[in-house]
Amino acid sequence: MPAANITAIIWDFDGTLVDTAGKNFNVAKQIITDLTGKNAESFPIFESLETYNSANRSYKNWRSMYKAEYGFSEEETDEAGGLWTEYQLQDDTPVDFFPGLIGVIKSLKAFPQGIVSMNSQSHIMQTLAENNVSDLFQFIVGYEEVDLRKQKPEPDGLLLCLEKLTGLASGNVFYIGDHETDVKCAANANRALREQKPDIKIITIGALYGSAESGNNSWEPDYRANQTEEITDIIKHFQI
Repeated sequence: MPAANITAIIWDFDGTLVDTAGKNFNVAKQIITDLTGKNAESFPIFESLETYNSANRSYKNWRSMYKAEYGFSEEETDEAGGLWTEYQLQDDTPVDFFPGLIGVIKSLKAFPQGIVSMNSQSHIMQTLAENNVSDLFQFIVGYEEVDLRKQKPEPDGLLLCLEKLTGLASGNVFYIGDHETDVKCAANANRALREQKPDIKIITIGALYGSAESGNNSWEPDYRANQTEEITDIIKHFQI
């Protein structure tokens, strides 16, 4: 597969590469219990995993959700974010790559690949190592690498990853994510690049094979992948 006009492929993590819904649900419950001194299940969002996932998808990012659902201030939200890595690494809920996705990643190894996530870099690296795919990703941006108040949809993390992977070389970059926030992040990054680097374009692929709703038209990625294997097809088509 020639790499003519594609300089990098960047992935979201949760809901795109791996199914972390159950783990994030358990970790969030523990953090909220410890910070508030209340049983997490007293908050409506924790009624079920489905309720939690639905609420999570309705907010632009986790900070907005914590303020709205738990009544947290900015400072309390910062404190919760600071606990995320520790609690995730302690939690033993299994995390699996979506079926067929490791094969897709390997099929694209001719391109530099990175991850931009609001998850913990430490947890991401642990998951990659457990699945023997660490060598397929050249750079990882977790929430620790970006100011807590500059998380997606702000473009800072995506631009950092892009710079590390490509040196801001001219060309097209694919960003694959499962949430409207990922599309907005790419749009904000393209806007930031327009003045200084107009010859770089970030193209989005919506990952609809996990918890994302394929019938949801409220967000508009450039392409949609209903199955993991479609990602390879989209990128191959773009090469033509």
